[in-house]
Amino acid sequence: MKVFTYSEQETKTFGKMIGTYIKNSGINVIALYGEMGAGKTVLTKGIASAFGIEEKDIASSSFVIVSQYPEVDFYHIDLYRVDNIKEEELDLWEYFEHGTCVVEWAERLNDLPEKTLKITINLVDEKIRVMEMEL
Repeated sequence: MKVFTYSEQETKTFGKMIGTYIKNSGINVIALYGEMGAGKTVLTKGIASAFGIEEKDIASSSFVIVSQYPEVDFYHIDLYRVDNIKEEELDLWEYFEHGTCVVEWAERLNDLPEKTLKITINLVDEKIRVMEMEL
């Protein structure tokens, strides 16, 4: 399935729709793929908003790999600064099994849970994004 968004706000709104859907679907992990500036963090802000997390609390990570929101069992995992990761070193499966996880730069992982929603974000131009989803 492909979805086009035409602004940052539309990307956030689409993210909130995804977040609302996954809360009741049994999907615990959303894996985000795309180049730098594609909109992964913007989409994450929308997804997180469905869990009651404010936009200002979701940031593109500098050095924090996992941002935790334990009051709603939500985890924002940003693997941008991690190369050749070995899953056992971070124990991401602990997060995958106990809450909802959004993983930016998911291509850096070798393995994801079976019920993972994979979203690849492609830039068309400065504002337009194409999101391809696969379950």
